[in-house]
Amino acid sequence: MNTDNMSFAGEESYRLESVKKQFSSVFGNTADLAVVSVDVGHYKGLLCYLTTMTNTDFIIEHVLKELTLSEHKEPVSMDETFHLLETVHYAALKHETLVDLDKVMDKIVLGNAAIFIDGFPKVLVLEVRTLNSRSIDEPTTQNVVRGPKEGFTESADTNMSLIRRRFNNVKLRFEKFELGYMTHTAVYMTYLDGEVEEHILKQVREKLNGSQIDSLFDSGRIEEMLHSKGKGVQLFPTVYNSERPDAICSCLIDKRIAIIVDGSPFVLVVPSLFSDFFKSPEDEYQWIVIGIFSRCLRYFAFILSLIVPALYIAVTSYHQELVPTILLTSIAAQREGIPFPASIEILLMEITFEILREAGTRMPRLVGPTISIVGALVLGEAAVQAGVVSNINVIVVSLTAISGFVAPIYTFGSKVRFFRFGMIILASVIGLYGLVLGVAMLMVQLTRIESFGVPYLSIFSRWDKRRVT
Repeated sequence: MNTDNMSFAGEESYRLESVKKQFSSVFGNTADLAVVSVDVGHYKGLLCYLTTMTNTDFIIEHVLKELTLSEHKEPVSMDETFHLLETVHYAALKHETLVDLDKVMDKIVLGNAAIFIDGFPKVLVLEVRTLNSRSIDEPTTQNVVRGPKEGFTESADTNMSLIRRRFNNVKLRFEKFELGYMTHTAVYMTYLDGEVEEHILKQVREKLNGSQIDSLFDSGRIEEMLHSKGKGVQLFPTVYNSERPDAICSCLIDKRIAIIVDGSPFVLVVPSLFSDFFKSPEDEYQWIVIGIFSRCLRYFAFILSLIVPALYIAVTSYHQELVPTILLTSIAAQREGIPFPASIEILLMEITFEILREAGTRMPRLVGPTISIVGALVLGEAAVQAGVVSNINVIVVSLTAISGFVAPIYTFGSKVRFFRFGMIILASVIGLYGLVLGVAMLMVQLTRIESFGVPYLSIFSRWDKRRVT
């Protein structure tokens, strides 16, 4: 907050009337500012706080009742009175002593209460922020059949407690940062001391301290900032995110760093590897063979969602000799009367599906399923009956769409959809050669990507002792 460094200087600045005027000039006529005249022992004082950032009942019960210092009948000096407030009456509350008014106002904006004594050059700031937040519910993403049902909320304090409850370990560290020069959002870097490589910790600290963003309301706002530049183009996400405490704790054990943003239920993890986006927390809660099979199935579904439409275009338009005669005859019979080539037909269906997916996501919850049913069933069936698309096209697009949703992390699936269109265009131009070229380019880029010095595909290859397992 810019208050032109209004520190207390001169006896007049300590007077309550002067303090009231400065608060009025900075906060204006905002309705949620409470400036209450109180008796602090035998002296006049002020209690200042924002009603929208604190609990009024808590203020009355735990702050106002202690201000009178009623057990001390004899007058004491201002220094002794202030010392009693710090060491006796508010010893159980987190507090600090400030002398700069601009810092005091910044603390009040964050949900603290300030106690002024008339003519005394120190201010006692109490941490009394007790905001209502969403209760701990089941995560909306990364659903599991067996496993914990708790998910992160928008409260950073709640999220840190969910991690701390699972980590009864003195090595667990929370480092606080403030990002956004307009919002002053609290951001916490979480890690296990002595487990994470120092050069990675240093890089993350530098990125957080060097942030120049104006506002921060969700962890997605700093996800791009945390992306490592590496050697290649960042075609895939290099920052893992989850709203499951057990998944984040597993990453901490694996020598990662978690980033908690106040106001966001999604916690970020760096460094992240390609394999992280195919893991589900449930893999660790069931028979290891089933877990491995499920993970392999996700890799296979990823490949299907990436190349199936392009492969269909390539073999039906350029390489019919690769298709069995009976199947080729069936495809030709279905495509009879279709006015578009296979490439245009696939693109139309893919774009239509993306529109339906976006509409189903943005529509109100009660209307979304209706849009999906009407779009997927009625519109798809009508398009086939009208001869605009073929049945085999609907099968290909449906298989591709379902496979794309197998990845546990939503942000990873969105990148796959983007690459799928690139593969379709390449296959439409030069057939299988284009598909092979696209896959080769993708693999080359994947081998060049790094996340804070860790190779993106390190799980598939050997590398030095810094390996994140």
